[in-house]
Amino acid sequence: MKIIRVMAVLMLVVLSSCEQNQVYRKFEKNFKENRWQKTDVRTYEFEIVQGATQYNMYLHFAHIYGYQFPTVPLTITILNPDKTITTKKIDLQIIDENGKDKGDCAGDICDLYDTVFESESLPVGKYKVSVSHQFQGEYLPNILGFGIEVSASLD
Repeated sequence: MKIIRVMAVLMLVVLSSCEQNQVYRKFEKNFKENRWQKTDVRTYEFEIVQGATQYNMYLHFAHIYGYQFPTVPLTITILNPDKTITTKKIDLQIIDENGKDKGDCAGDICDLYDTVFESESLPVGKYKVSVSHQFQGEYLPNILGFGIEVSASLD
């Protein structure tokens, strides 16, 4: 019984230390009929309160297994605290060169994480991140969820 308690305490310590560096995390599953409409720009707002720190930003893209497109073109627009705008275009790679899904798949659900930036200095202040897809059709099919995560770099 003592071993179980010790293991539980260790797990709590590990999990809480992982989340201490997390600044922001939001994942949305509200895609009607699993379709990300062309006009649907996803917006996320967070605040950096600690300066002189390096930060990472990741995308979380959840989709149905056997995704029919090898890449998804995304545009990420970041409104910085000084009101300047940074735009990044990313081709989110869903399928690797061997034809295998790059995400972590369990059954019919795949979760793919990709880096927007790593170990980047972010000034203190409020940020607004907007993400849109540049897929050719009216909507991007078979989407289960999308979100971003911002964390302090451990390096």
